[in-house]
Amino acid sequence: MKKLKFSKLSATGNDFILFDNQDEILTGNEHDFFQKICQRRISVGADGVLLLEKSKKHHFSMRYFNSDGSLGEMCGNGARASAYFAQKYGVAPKEMTFDVLGVIYKASVQGNFVQLTMPPPVEIREYPGALEENEFREGGYLNVGVPHYVIFVSDIDAIDVERTGKKYRYHEAFQPWGTNVNFVQVIENDKILIRTYERGVEEETLACGTGTISAAILAVKQQGCKLPLKVQARGGLLEVDFDESISEIKLAGEAKEIYSGELIDG
Repeated sequence: MKKLKFSKLSATGNDFILFDNQDEILTGNEHDFFQKICQRRISVGADGVLLLEKSKKHHFSMRYFNSDGSLGEMCGNGARASAYFAQKYGVAPKEMTFDVLGVIYKASVQGNFVQLTMPPPVEIREYPGALEENEFREGGYLNVGVPHYVIFVSDIDAIDVERTGKKYRYHEAFQPWGTNVNFVQVIENDKILIRTYERGVEEETLACGTGTISAAILAVKQQGCKLPLKVQARGGLLEVDFDESISEIKLAGEAKEIYSGELIDG
């Protein structure tokens, strides 16, 4: 693969390598290549890869690949980054629809501010009984396109996200697929802090869109938080809102293009 054009994008600290794949240069089977270019210091480096592709019914389709090269079911911040790119380069208008593995999403782009509208969670399982630490409070397990386990903590800065996150990512309660793990601290009735261990990246990331949504849903249901809810991640501020039945979820925050270039043999 010589001189393969790409753009580097960031959505509230989640960074992505995006390929405009409307000409189908990439098949999506280049898993080793995706893993290679996501490695920091020796290649571009990113939390994941985005393929922006043609859609027959919508403005575009998106496929997301984790930094380990595996295909991801969904990525909220990746979807926001893709929407930003699509609007910036004329693939889609400011109000758009697109699909991710057959699921339809809507987005609204105003400058660097992108609001993503998502369908309801596939599953919400409160207090699944997996938590083993007495100093934490169990929130629950949700599937909002990807699986998430939410744990409430009193001091988010004191959490060993790598160690504890990895433990629950592979916990027997969440097999066979495993789960992302979110640590959440409520600081005001309309604001929470979050840190996330991401499955597929296998480390803490600066933000996670679907993790933010999962944390917000349980913060409202269990902790008395109010909507719209501000969610402060390490990479920046996100906002979540949804209706009483959680039939439609809005995730909003900043997205931007950092640079573009050409990859020469990865």
